[in-house]
Amino acid sequence: MFICVISFIIGACASKRDIREPESEVQAYRSDHIQELRYFDIDARAVVGAGATIIERNLLHALTSLRLIAATPATRSGIWPEIRPALQQLCNVIPGAALYIQPDGNYYSVEQGFTGLNLSDRPYFTPLFSGEEIYGSLIYSRSTGKKSLLIAVPSFENGEVTGAVALSIFLDDFQQLITDAIQLEPGYLWYALNEEGNTVLHPRADFVFLNPAEQGSPSMIRAVETITSGKQGYTSYSFAGRETHILYQKIPFNNWRMVLGKIGEPTEEDYLPEAYEVLADIKSIIHNELQKMDNDLNKMVQSFRGKIPERHIVRNSFLEFYENNPYVISCALIDPSGTIVYAEPSEFHPSEGKSISDQENFFMMQKNRAPMLSNSFLAIEGFDAVSLQYPIIDSSGDFHGSVSILIRPDIMVEELVTPIIAETVFEPWIMEPDGRILFDKAFGGTGRMLYLDYHYEEMRTFRQLGDNIASNKSGKGDYIHHSPESNESVVKLAVWDTMEIHNTQWRIIISYPPYD
Repeated sequence: MFICVISFIIGACASKRDIREPESEVQAYRSDHIQELRYFDIDARAVVGAGATIIERNLLHALTSLRLIAATPATRSGIWPEIRPALQQLCNVIPGAALYIQPDGNYYSVEQGFTGLNLSDRPYFTPLFSGEEIYGSLIYSRSTGKKSLLIAVPSFENGEVTGAVALSIFLDDFQQLITDAIQLEPGYLWYALNEEGNTVLHPRADFVFLNPAEQGSPSMIRAVETITSGKQGYTSYSFAGRETHILYQKIPFNNWRMVLGKIGEPTEEDYLPEAYEVLADIKSIIHNELQKMDNDLNKMVQSFRGKIPERHIVRNSFLEFYENNPYVISCALIDPSGTIVYAEPSEFHPSEGKSISDQENFFMMQKNRAPMLSNSFLAIEGFDAVSLQYPIIDSSGDFHGSVSILIRPDIMVEELVTPIIAETVFEPWIMEPDGRILFDKAFGGTGRMLYLDYHYEEMRTFRQLGDNIASNKSGKGDYIHHSPESNESVVKLAVWDTMEIHNTQWRIIISYPPYD
């Protein structure tokens, strides 16, 4: 049945093309087809074509639906209760958040109604309200961690833009929709690249927004160049001891490429030396990023000259700091009583006036009056975070409050380490010495307490390894990992080291199999 559907889709697409193609393209097709028969044991070209068509069909459906909604009298007049049902129907078909955006940047969403938030600082906002349609702006929300693709259409009344409707497509869910449709056999994977070679869809969500050509493999660099410059064809690349064979096809709607890969056999290698290299790279890149934030924060607080400056000075300083440090969620100035006086960016203005006097971080700042990197805690905004803080102290030694920047370590670490471990056997995780896991892709443990969470209750060897890691700044060990998917238990190895800033320690751990 699936092959019939594929055949229909491919046939429908072919009927729209001129069957007379240049001789060179025909020859290239024949050459690629030989490679396809050699390396692929499925009808790979049909799968690639079907996947490309499904992606394009959904994106075109979103754009067409938004155009129709934008043209209605309700949208032109900005009547939200009448706009919402059509947007809700669109969300039922394509996973995402549907929005109505007002000219001032405030917006409504199907899920929340009037959000009280503002989008006027988004890069797509000015073109959108200048009358341009947005076909696929990639968005990464710092506060939610959602990776999305925005399609938006302006609404006109008497030649002027009176608002806009948009669909922010959740890429994880959209990828799953395509995966369910094409149902690949084991040993295959698919992903999509945009014109710049960045990954926009991938079965591993941590690959999304990465450019595989920037990950060090010369053959992968050549493969990405081939994929992004051609309409369709075959290529291959070698990375991390694996040869991957590729078929690709251009998606005309937005010039993405649908890519199908056949994963080759791994080569034998000793992982331990490479594990230590990866560990050193990850430790260095995380430390350098935090050290940069620390240096910038110190300079900003020194510019306050030991007092709380005027509001506009604080806000401008915070916004500049926020723009220059991409992993900072918010900046806040806290008075000596523990009250948040100012907070930026604008979505954190509701935090102003609230007290954090009952938080351990505030107690430690009052007590030590020294720069500090906090342990993980639940921020009043509702997510796990760490704070980097500096006291405001005048020349007489009097304490006038502190400046705190909020960081989500899971988002920061994911972006920093993914290029290092992409398509390798290594699985990084980060733990505080007390057992709080700041980041973990291997076990889904981000935010859990190793010694208290039921999730690890039966993982005895893993908890023993955790004890060893907590007690020693560096080392190596092993544990038994049980895979719920395969119902198999395998031995895995781990090496770790410690990153430290202001006496706060993070254990950086690399897990990997001793053999394939």
